[in-house]
Amino acid sequence: MPAASPQPHAPDTAPIPISNFTKERYLTRAWMERERAGLWAKTWLVAGVAADVAALGQYFTFDIGAESLLIVRGIDGVLRAMHNACTHRGTRLVTEPHGMLRKVVCPYHAWAYGLDGSLQGVPGAARFSNGVPKDKLALKAVEVEETLGLVFVRLVPGSPSLAEFLAPIHGLIAPYRLEAMTVTGDQTVSHTCNWKAILDNFAELYHVPFIHPLHRRMFECAKAPFELFDHGHTAVYVEGGTTDSGFPVPDAPTDLLVMQLKAFGLDPAHYEGRVAAIRPALQRAKRAAAKEQGLAYDGFSDAQLSDVWQFNLFPNVILSITPESAWLMRSRPDADDPAKSHFDMITMVQFHGTEEDAAKAKAEDGTEAGTHFRLNGPRPADYQRPARDSFTHEDIITGRKTMTVTIDEDISLLARVQQGMASSGFQSVWLSDEEARVQHFHNALDACLAEA
Repeated sequence: MPAASPQPHAPDTAPIPISNFTKERYLTRAWMERERAGLWAKTWLVAGVAADVAALGQYFTFDIGAESLLIVRGIDGVLRAMHNACTHRGTRLVTEPHGMLRKVVCPYHAWAYGLDGSLQGVPGAARFSNGVPKDKLALKAVEVEETLGLVFVRLVPGSPSLAEFLAPIHGLIAPYRLEAMTVTGDQTVSHTCNWKAILDNFAELYHVPFIHPLHRRMFECAKAPFELFDHGHTAVYVEGGTTDSGFPVPDAPTDLLVMQLKAFGLDPAHYEGRVAAIRPALQRAKRAAAKEQGLAYDGFSDAQLSDVWQFNLFPNVILSITPESAWLMRSRPDADDPAKSHFDMITMVQFHGTEEDAAKAKAEDGTEAGTHFRLNGPRPADYQRPARDSFTHEDIITGRKTMTVTIDEDISLLARVQQGMASSGFQSVWLSDEEARVQHFHNALDACLAEA
């Protein structure tokens, strides 16, 4: 049976008190240190996607503040996460973001470790007067688990369990089968704002009409309902295949709706004066295409076939998903400066459908409907997992790099948010009921730090 449609809150009704908070959490090293000990060390974190460690010897690295972890699939098939630091003198062992390993060798003094973290070789071991106690000098392990096609880690054991932590949202995300998606993009931008400013941005749609004009041509953002969950998680459900009710309904399908209609073989001319009929028409067309091709759409509601569901996984992940693709976005703190951060965006695609389906999604000028809104065709025979593309905030501003038009627009404003927060004329945020997800996130953050 299709997943039940959620019954969340209207965007203008906050289910929790709006208490606001002061700016110190974005600016001070004291807050940064509190988060290092009370949040990053003790909370389950999304380290990466499970597809990157599916094969024996496959690994990826995950950096969070000053910590670096090595996540690797051992030759015994067991997934492990270990501190990415040689136990001899602390050298960072692996610097490439992902790849294959047969063993881990320190580039400094050639200490060698197995993929289970065991210390296997020490050059000149006889010259250590204190001996080389291999058990004591194994790489330091941390908790690691796989679920929902993702890899989660936790630096310090404790409670809740991962199953308990994800229980409120697991059933909503699972039908999308992220584990069956393929990574097609991997980007990281070094940003000039606190990591929480990025999370705040993706926890409200209040800003959308003002900096994202594209959205009004394909989404209903003004009335998008949201949910708040235990453990700090939130969700927002954005209708697609429509236009924003905060603006006049157009007489004809917008350019972006035209692309979506054509991607599923629908004639845009049939929707002249009938723009409200596009969303259900897309739902029916997707359902029919799925039946013809044997796609796993039976578990989705009609709403899920046309809409974007966004989940904010506490503390630092934004997951924007449709049956066709997903954006895994993650905000990470800088190791030293509270006014800097790193923002990751991993694009994952559900390859299915035919070459003809993929071709339908292209306009005459070569522009494609986004991967969220089309059948993407079969996985290319020459597919290779893309390398990580790392760049700076300035690269986005100057147009040298892009993370999609929408994300670029967000990034262009967030540096100004950080600058303004440093002003003596600003002391505290002042949230609307529409920004209840921002409040919920900070309430959960406060709770974590209070327990530290």
